[in-house]
Amino acid sequence: MSAHRICVVCGHANLDRATYCFQCGAALEGQPAATPKARRRSQRILRAMRSAEEGDAWAHIEGETPGTALLSRQRLQEPVTCLSCGTFNRPTARYCVACGIPLIVPDEESQLIACVSARTDIGRLRENNEDSIGLWAGKGVLLALVADGMGGAAGGEEASRLTVEAVQADFVGEERGGNSLLSLAEELISQKLAAAIQAANLAVIDRVGEDATLRGMGTTATLAYVHGRRALVAHVGDSRAYLVDGEEGWINQITSDHSFVEALLSAGHITEEQAIQHPMRNVLYRALGQTPDTTADMYDRYLKAGDRIVLCTDGLTRHVRPDEIARLVLADNNPEAATRRLIDLANQRGGEDNISVVVIQIVSVQDGVMDTPAPSLTSTEQPGAPLSEQARDTIELPRQTPPKRRKRRSRPAD
Repeated sequence: MSAHRICVVCGHANLDRATYCFQCGAALEGQPAATPKARRRSQRILRAMRSAEEGDAWAHIEGETPGTALLSRQRLQEPVTCLSCGTFNRPTARYCVACGIPLIVPDEESQLIACVSARTDIGRLRENNEDSIGLWAGKGVLLALVADGMGGAAGGEEASRLTVEAVQADFVGEERGGNSLLSLAEELISQKLAAAIQAANLAVIDRVGEDATLRGMGTTATLAYVHGRRALVAHVGDSRAYLVDGEEGWINQITSDHSFVEALLSAGHITEEQAIQHPMRNVLYRALGQTPDTTADMYDRYLKAGDRIVLCTDGLTRHVRPDEIARLVLADNNPEAATRRLIDLANQRGGEDNISVVVIQIVSVQDGVMDTPAPSLTSTEQPGAPLSEQARDTIELPRQTPPKRRKRRSRPAD
């Protein structure tokens, strides 16, 4: 069983490979620490994003009075964790609020930038959320993860959370190569993604060994690496990754479901219509937490300006068809609006499960504004409310300067 690294700030028992606390972001032993002010701001960003819509969240961070009341924790938007120092940042931040490294910035060669939003929702029928999501960024590299836990309320939550924590432990911090991903060949990056999924699998198995009441828990995991024109995906289970073409509007499922129904469908034993209604459609033959030798399938795709990568759990795909996903994410030049609309539609159609969505939009940099127009939709094509009634925002790439570094004063140990 793996040892734990206990955070002296919040007491969280981190995985042994962690360099920064998964719970509060504090540096663990031997790591450069963020200033107390930066850590407090990071925590305010996390709390605000996970309890309010974006406009209200930033009002709280800036110390202003929000215009509307805080919403319940039904629709959580995920902050971006710095790959260098583990600090939470806004998804639109270009520089980390703590260490100052570039986060979401253009690739020098392709001049493409990955804009992102990740959101999870409890749905309409469940009493708890067993999904977990994660976002990490540094020097233009973006990592995104969705995990759908299973095995009962407590077990499902724990399995998916451990998966996010294991990925963070394998990528965040100088010791884990968080600052040097750009220098790695694609083959090495793929190996690193696969190793992170394997570490997550072992973390789930070890946790069951520590607590027998969690026996039977497991989780899916779909982890994407995006930089410039390239996307690499590591995948286990029946969560999905899609590629949506920004010019022609088609959608392609990148990953294959590790479910018995998908195997029957691939073999031609059942039709797609039968698969949708099949009583075993949620039974997986591969998931994290089953066996120590579980491995991830690996995929890679080329990207261009206007394309979208969508990661989602089956709480979305059981209610929203792939063609509808494509039309909704192309209807807005704003990933945040796209994740909100997808979750709203799934809930309108029943919200039978937890719903998690990550939308990554590939933007071409031109005068600080994306230059790929969104294809128009007619009201008859739109599965939700008419487009004329919905805001059509565009992304303005933030024009920030790196935070000034202040000389740290030494202070006696506590």
